[in-house]
Amino acid sequence: MSMSYASKNDRVSSIWKSSEHYLWNVEDILGRGATAVVHKAVRKDNGEGCAVKVFHDRVSFHHSSVPRRELDIVTSLNHKNVIRIFGIDVDSAGNHVLGMEYCRAGSVYTQLDKPENAFGFPEEEFQRVLHDIAHGMHYLKRNGIIHRDIKPGNIMKFIDEDGSSIYKLTDFGAAKKVDEEEEFTSIYGTEEYLDPDMYNQAVLRRQFKDHGQTFTGNVDIWSLGVTLYHVATGRLPFMPHGGRSNSHTMHRITKEKEQGVISGIQRTADGPIEYSRQLPKTCVLSPCLKNLIVPVLAGLMESTLSVRWSFDRFFDAVNNILNMKVIKMFECNSGCNLRIYVGKSDRYASFQEVLARETDIPAVEQLILYDNRELSEIVVQTMEIQEYPKRILTGQLFLYSRERVDRQKLALPEIPSFPTMPEHMAIDKDSHYLHKICAIACLISKSISNIIQQQELMEQAETHLRDFIFQIIKRINSCVPDMSEHLMENDMHQKTFFASYSCLNELVQVIEQNHSQGTTLKRAKVKLRQILNDESPKEVLQKAMNRCNEVKVYMEVLVEKMNEHERDAMFSYARCSEDDHCVQKSSYLVTLLTEIWTMFTKHRKQRTLLTEEEFIHNTQKLKSQEYSARLLSILEGHCRINVIQTYDVTTKQISLLLKNLQRTKKVDQNIRSVKDCRVKLSERIGKMEIECKKIADEAIEMTQWCLRTTAQGATAMPLLPYETLSTATPFSSFSMERVSLRMCYLHGTRM
Repeated sequence: MSMSYASKNDRVSSIWKSSEHYLWNVEDILGRGATAVVHKAVRKDNGEGCAVKVFHDRVSFHHSSVPRRELDIVTSLNHKNVIRIFGIDVDSAGNHVLGMEYCRAGSVYTQLDKPENAFGFPEEEFQRVLHDIAHGMHYLKRNGIIHRDIKPGNIMKFIDEDGSSIYKLTDFGAAKKVDEEEEFTSIYGTEEYLDPDMYNQAVLRRQFKDHGQTFTGNVDIWSLGVTLYHVATGRLPFMPHGGRSNSHTMHRITKEKEQGVISGIQRTADGPIEYSRQLPKTCVLSPCLKNLIVPVLAGLMESTLSVRWSFDRFFDAVNNILNMKVIKMFECNSGCNLRIYVGKSDRYASFQEVLARETDIPAVEQLILYDNRELSEIVVQTMEIQEYPKRILTGQLFLYSRERVDRQKLALPEIPSFPTMPEHMAIDKDSHYLHKICAIACLISKSISNIIQQQELMEQAETHLRDFIFQIIKRINSCVPDMSEHLMENDMHQKTFFASYSCLNELVQVIEQNHSQGTTLKRAKVKLRQILNDESPKEVLQKAMNRCNEVKVYMEVLVEKMNEHERDAMFSYARCSEDDHCVQKSSYLVTLLTEIWTMFTKHRKQRTLLTEEEFIHNTQKLKSQEYSARLLSILEGHCRINVIQTYDVTTKQISLLLKNLQRTKKVDQNIRSVKDCRVKLSERIGKMEIECKKIADEAIEMTQWCLRTTAQGATAMPLLPYETLSTATPFSSFSMERVSLRMCYLHGTRM
């Protein structure tokens, strides 16, 4: 009994360790490094969880200044993006113990090792890493500290109480207090993230020829670039064939690459280096963010020190990116839902320029809709983007090319092929292969979700455009009756004018019969005949009325076509339905594959398996191939086919709708033409009335003169401004009566 009790105590003491302030289980390991092991622990003063960094014996007893230096540096820091240190203890074995903040989500490297992040972090999470690390590095720089070992394994993910991620810099064992330009000779860091010159000295053991064995804070810039590339893509930017064993090629890749190159891969032994200036196609970041990040990565990973970015330039670039507004824009030509990054103080014209760069649709051809309204009608074009309504900034916009629909540009994700599993059992390799299979499976599952959303947005794009055009048709149809009414008024005006001033023509003729020698009268007669014989007002009016009737008929036909196209679209349903459960099926298969990978990882740690475990291992290996084939079938044999069909149907409809939109544009031109005709007609009739009124006034004065001469006999009494008539033959009583009646009618009907 006592022996059993003692054995139990021995076992407990062997797995549990403590110091003055911390208690931890040696089997609960969070991470391992060259100088220490990090365990999950508990603080004795308050029972809260924490982490302890327990330094190895050789460090504690032979290099005791290492933990003390790290403590001296970190305890002076206080920033949310730098890991918090509680203090330093010594355990019962005499090893130094550094108590620190516990981040339950682990390191960024741990997150990247998850299959769902194998091709890089999602965009929002990448932005969070970029934000937090930039702020953490900025804080270190302000305090004159260089880290010297920036890498994903030294960036911890802390989950805040609201569920948000906070990324924190950790492991300051290699950190040093120096200014950015101050030189130092000591070498620290991890091979894959080392500055090329430091790599040359540390790994290849070569001596510097140009500037001696010294470095500056710029080495953190290079490491930061490699780290951000790794986070964005899930892989290292520079990879020689054979990895660390091919160190000479590694150095050649980084040192000899051209300016602007951000990656270099050697796929075969002694093979060529594949350099690239772009992020890989499997990177899940949006195209717009890629375009913004690539220059940053190129600047950080510039092998020529004189060209490499400074910290300040990096901080400015990051702040510029993170302060941008992100607008969701579905581009109908490619069928792709873009995330458009635009400066918050930019205006509509700048927004259109960004769209033109990202989509190859010139600004003059862009039609941007929010629901069924044109964006340019909702926002003031001089307004800053940040002042746009929140619904627009957070909502979904749709982009069309007014002039064309390029139906050859459907954007579909590129999925790597599943690796072929070796037939015989190989515990180490099987785990590695399953990790790759799970990574591709997660990428397929994300692609299926994106394709489902893609199909929904295609149909929404068609619906919004149709509603937009129907609103235009409604507006046109509502203005046609008013336009017809106004033309009728113009017609009545014109008829009244010609009827009224035809009387004036008769008056002039009567006066002419009695006094035909006056030059003023002759000029008035000629002018009046020119006016009354002018057919152009009638022709213009008739042209306008014809166009108005054409608009009526045209719009009736257009509405009929729109309704017909809408009916066709309703019967052309081609997308994945909810009953297909595509997303749920793919998620389920990913879960099954992940479980197999977890099992294989466990088997790899065991190294040897029991007979029963070998049987399970081999059967699950076969199952993994079955699950991956089923998953690929959902994508290739179902979802891709449906999205292509949906794209064909919707782009055909959108193409027809855009043609109808062009037709409404022509109708609007005709309406404007009719309005212009009415304006010109009114102006013409107005001028004619002025001329005729002048002639009428002259005729009235002449008539009054004639009446007076008739009453006084043959005695002529000229009345200025008319010249004296050569003859003064009085009007007959019949003529005078007719003139009086005509003039009374004329005055009574003059407009």
